[in-house]
Amino acid sequence: MIKVSLTKDDLQVLTIIVNDSNLVANVIYEAIKCKSYPTLPRKIGIIVEKVTEIYKREFEKISDDFYCKEFQSVNELVNWLYETIFVIPEIQELNLSQSEFESGIAVDDTERDPFVFTYRYSKPCAEDDDFVGLDAFTRNLAHNLVRENVEIDYSSFYKD
Repeated sequence: MIKVSLTKDDLQVLTIIVNDSNLVANVIYEAIKCKSYPTLPRKIGIIVEKVTEIYKREFEKISDDFYCKEFQSVNELVNWLYETIFVIPEIQELNLSQSEFESGIAVDDTERDPFVFTYRYSKPCAEDDDFVGLDAFTRNLAHNLVRENVEIDYSSFYKD
């Protein structure tokens, strides 16, 4: 949960607490949403297993089936996502289209076709050529985790 104090002059974020189910659900959500075609990503089961291993290792265990981690800023959360979630090999592979994946092309292969600039709604390619933009994936994942945990005291808007 983020505690936010809003006044006319400032916005102060105190704490971001991410729980295990929000992390896993949003990884799946963004892996689907960041594609032009809403299909289930390759190796999603392995991705969920690896994200589960990460939160069990790095989050505080609150009860037998509930874990959470506290972040002091959005930047700290984003950096953590890049250092732990972004580097999962199966997440990295989402950057490959299905046709690249089936051809055995690696994410860091220098022989990959040149970049094509696209966005989620453009659908410039066939479904087998669809891929996940990893920077957008990580940024959107961070935004979703923050947005889901915002608690705002709106009464400050009404004070003079």
